[in-house]
Amino acid sequence: MLRPALALLVLLTPQQEPSERDRRVYVEKSVDKAVEKGLRALKSLQQEDGRFDWGGASVPHGATSLALYTFLASGESLDDPAVAKALEWVLKNPMGMKGDGSCETYQVSLVAVALSYAIPKMPAGENRDEAVAMIQRSADWLVAAQDRRGGWGYSTKGDWHDHSNSQFAILGLRAAANAGAKVHREVWPREVRHYKFGQLRDGGWGYHACHMGKNSMSTSTTSMTAAGVMSLAIALGSAGAPEKVLADPAIKTGLAALKALWQKGLTVNMKDLGGITYVLYSIERACMLTGQRLLGTIDWYVEGAWILLQDQAADGFWGTGNRAVAPTCFALLFLKRAFVPVATPSNAKKGEPVKSSGSGADAGKPREME
Repeated sequence: MLRPALALLVLLTPQQEPSERDRRVYVEKSVDKAVEKGLRALKSLQQEDGRFDWGGASVPHGATSLALYTFLASGESLDDPAVAKALEWVLKNPMGMKGDGSCETYQVSLVAVALSYAIPKMPAGENRDEAVAMIQRSADWLVAAQDRRGGWGYSTKGDWHDHSNSQFAILGLRAAANAGAKVHREVWPREVRHYKFGQLRDGGWGYHACHMGKNSMSTSTTSMTAAGVMSLAIALGSAGAPEKVLADPAIKTGLAALKALWQKGLTVNMKDLGGITYVLYSIERACMLTGQRLLGTIDWYVEGAWILLQDQAADGFWGTGNRAVAPTCFALLFLKRAFVPVATPSNAKKGEPVKSSGSGADAGKPREME
């Protein structure tokens, strides 16, 4: 049986490609059903005790928190059995966070993001108190793990850092701060310096900072350039000047580089971190935070959603088996335009996002940072 997106292509003559309008219409009609199917598929991977895993490594804190984040960002309630079980597992299985290498940045960051979505919905009581304490511990761990140059590696030990770990650390810290956790102020200006120093000549970012020299790890990639724009925007806004984010020269050149990289092909120099869904998830956060409905003339949401709708399997997954957890989550987060905003001090304690006036006519449109 043909997938719906492919069926649409069959209706066109071999010489025709679907127009931008065709793709937009199809996306508008198909996204909600694709999300519903994807959420059902994701829930089917949950283990009896509430946790999730992804293939190749036993990292249940990261996988379970990513799934929990995806459920809540997609509109699921804490009363949903899968959501309730995932949250219970996270709260009952805290990581050590002793700085002994037993924790990793990805896991701690995703715990913080998931709890930032859960805490505002939780009633007062023991579970909420534990969630608040856990998100503060996550923030403290991430602050301690930031290296002297501003970036993050996999743990608090060693001198390694990269822009993949770093973007999740920034996301986790911002989420924790939005939920009311205390984050040391110096984190943000240090990260501004880090990303400005790491920006390459073409305006993009690679997996590692440019001071490592000219090698394959310092080549601009689409996912790391999107991560660079997002991280720099969050750091600038969190450092106290959100109104200056869009005027910042590094943000402008980063967005221009992101557009150029998209035009070259989204998978050029792509690091295997979830595939195309990871790339699109990175783009979504960069564009939503900076209020970009378009990258030049590219409607990034319509074009990205079109790709994802064609790639979704009949059973609702992106990816296969346990390895489907991360790509399915990234795809759903893109389709729902779910991102961690920069909160103002007044609403940070409430765990609320910044107010939105948006920059386009679509639902779920980019929010402006106050």
